[in-house]
Amino acid sequence: MTAQLQSGSDDKTVLVTGGAGYIGSHTVVELIDNGYECVIVDNLSNSCYDSVARLEILTKHHIPFYKIDLCDREGLEKVFKDHKIDSVIHFAGLKAVGESTQIPLRYYHNNILGSLVLLELMQQYKVSKFVFSSSATVYGDATRFPNMIPIPEECPLGPTNPYGHTKYAIEKILNDLYESEKKSWKFAILRYFNPIGAHPSGLIGEDPLGIPNNLLPYMAQVAVGRREKLYVFGDDYDSRDGTPIRDYIHVVDLAKGHIAALKYLDAYDDNEGLCREWNLGSGKGSTVFEVYHAFCKASGIDLPYEVTGRRAGDVLNLTAKPDRAKRELKWETELQVEDSCKDLWKWATENPFGYQLRGVEARFSTEDMRYDARFVTIGAGTRFQATFANLGATIVDLKADGQSVVLGYENEEGYLNPDSAYIGATIGRYANRIAKGQFNLEGKDYQLTINNGINANHGSIGSFHVKRFLGPIIQNPSKDVFTAEYMLVDNDTDTEFPGDLLVFVQYTLNVAKKSLEIEYKGKLTAGEATPINLTNHTYFNLNKSHEDTIKGTESQSGF
Repeated sequence: MTAQLQSGSDDKTVLVTGGAGYIGSHTVVELIDNGYECVIVDNLSNSCYDSVARLEILTKHHIPFYKIDLCDREGLEKVFKDHKIDSVIHFAGLKAVGESTQIPLRYYHNNILGSLVLLELMQQYKVSKFVFSSSATVYGDATRFPNMIPIPEECPLGPTNPYGHTKYAIEKILNDLYESEKKSWKFAILRYFNPIGAHPSGLIGEDPLGIPNNLLPYMAQVAVGRREKLYVFGDDYDSRDGTPIRDYIHVVDLAKGHIAALKYLDAYDDNEGLCREWNLGSGKGSTVFEVYHAFCKASGIDLPYEVTGRRAGDVLNLTAKPDRAKRELKWETELQVEDSCKDLWKWATENPFGYQLRGVEARFSTEDMRYDARFVTIGAGTRFQATFANLGATIVDLKADGQSVVLGYENEEGYLNPDSAYIGATIGRYANRIAKGQFNLEGKDYQLTINNGINANHGSIGSFHVKRFLGPIIQNPSKDVFTAEYMLVDNDTDTEFPGDLLVFVQYTLNVAKKSLEIEYKGKLTAGEATPINLTNHTYFNLNKSHEDTIKGTESQSGF
């Protein structure tokens, strides 16, 4: 096949359905690294918003997020109205082989209807480029045909479970739609095999709600003590060691494959349509036991396991023949199973409970229920807890023995009020007053807007207290300790101060010691030098239960 290529569009906003999930979140990282803007839609049925909060810090970008089920046409249409979508990468869908055999109707309804609603809205809003997250399960048992292992795209399709049938049905829908309007659509169908691993930063990884359905996340949970042992579904297959053979691909390689497919569509002639399938895999098959031993080596733990009966819908061998992707998309895997196990172990050890931490709660602070305007509490349910907001990386509340000891507002609107008095907020770039709003730095004079008598106070009109920080990254490194980290990208175009600045605010709560520590970091990323003087503007009321007096209150500070 010969591609007809031209330069891509300047407007590159990608709608990523299922973008809070495992593969979707890693693909968002690669999209932003490649200059795309992203909008995420996810119903959070098997994921959580915390992955998006971490994505923002990892990519240093605000990422618009909508909690919407794709079957909700009205809700999904709002996304197309709010954003000029250039292309769609479609991950959203139920995806467990075994579960699909138990609740097939739910799989057919969710996966197929959601895809139809999405395609109808794309047609309505004239969005033509679509990358579909299909699956190698559409091939079924390819060993039933001679010379079809490794599996080429030409292999006859024959899924053996409802999950595979939904992927096959959506592929047929895409082909039929293309045949009906050949010049109107550009479809890339990616049949990938077994994604494993995690981002090397350790910030995002696979964190299924409930019992994992896939091999590697289950092993990771056994390794950190969340599960008793690994269950191996069958050791009587006709393979090297009796266990099924799969083509395991590092999730970062897989994410890059989606970028390669999208760039292929971007460069394809606008006067020509396309509907094309590509296998994304390594071309190397590994058995379950081979992956088991690789993970045991990476973790240094010999995991207990038990061999049980075969799982419904499983087949002997799913190994890709990825030659077409290498030839046409200029893509191939770079990482090995051993790399995947190493990165997964980093994710598991730094996040043993994934994103789902006990003692962490969140509530919306705006009427429109914006996820980037939540109030997040760490230490929830304990005798010492703190609540923070993205706006200003603000301390909203601090409770000791159930008693609030700081002043704060019930919702974000209070903090946006001009008379909010900076309550609880991070103050910057420069806390306190700058005389007459003037300063000289490295021989250059600067003038800030006067906002306090004859002086500029607390960063003047660029004050951090009304800027929305990214994140947070919430972690629970030990039983009694919680951390919440926020980030602000503060460029010189956003302020009267010189230079582009990255600001990190990390709160560390120790429940046992009843202590809250704040650590600030600033990094000049571009431009001229800048002054920086950060602090927090919390108002304490240590005798709040009496309200009219603080008589008898003792305070102690240490530096």
